[in-house]
Amino acid sequence: MVNPGNIAASGGEEADMHEWARRVAADWPALETVERGGWRLGRSEGVTKRANCALVLEPGADVDVVTGFYRRHGLAPCVQVWPGEEGTGIRLAAAGYRKVEPTLVLERGLVRRPEGPGTTQIGTRPTLEWSALTAGSERQARGVERILGQVAAGYGVAPGGRGRGCVVVDGESAAICSMVTATASRGRGVGRGVLGDLLTWAHDKGARSAYLCVVEGNGPALGLYEGFGFVPASRYHNRVLG
Repeated sequence: MVNPGNIAASGGEEADMHEWARRVAADWPALETVERGGWRLGRSEGVTKRANCALVLEPGADVDVVTGFYRRHGLAPCVQVWPGEEGTGIRLAAAGYRKVEPTLVLERGLVRRPEGPGTTQIGTRPTLEWSALTAGSERQARGVERILGQVAAGYGVAPGGRGRGCVVVDGESAAICSMVTATASRGRGVGRGVLGDLLTWAHDKGARSAYLCVVEGNGPALGLYEGFGFVPASRYHNRVLG
């Protein structure tokens, strides 16, 4: 299991946007983004926190800007807080924002071509089998597809629709996301097969490093990713109001 205590914070005060925050936001982009009052405000009709949150751009940015923006759109105000942004976290806590979902960013190299099992069907558009594994409503599934439709991605589905995943490729960087294994197929190596094939596909598209975000308490997922050589690169948590 990874030890979150080994992750070094990027020192110094807040300045512009955290490097990893910028990268994650580019690979899982909000449908609408505005910059206002020292914040970058993302909105995607409430589909996933990552696409419906604020990122701080300026030290001391007024928290009320975030609160007002998301409440006007009928969404829970949410802020991603990264290493070096502790001052923002303190101000958010004082305004009633609670800390949720501490998340790790894990990374590995892709200089050498990984050898996946070759059993995953991968295409550049989501299939019905891929979409069927999205948790929640049809609206949620369509929202995820709209978010990913803004970037260059490969959608992988395991045989029989037992699992799925996605990889976003941006130059030499690959972001693994939307990994899901059907409940009845868990513990049978389905996720391992999908992940291995997605990494192979990304390498063949030119990626030479890969990363992913995983909730800190998700032990089974962490075990899977560690087995593929992913190591801690950064971390963040969300601050949510109400």
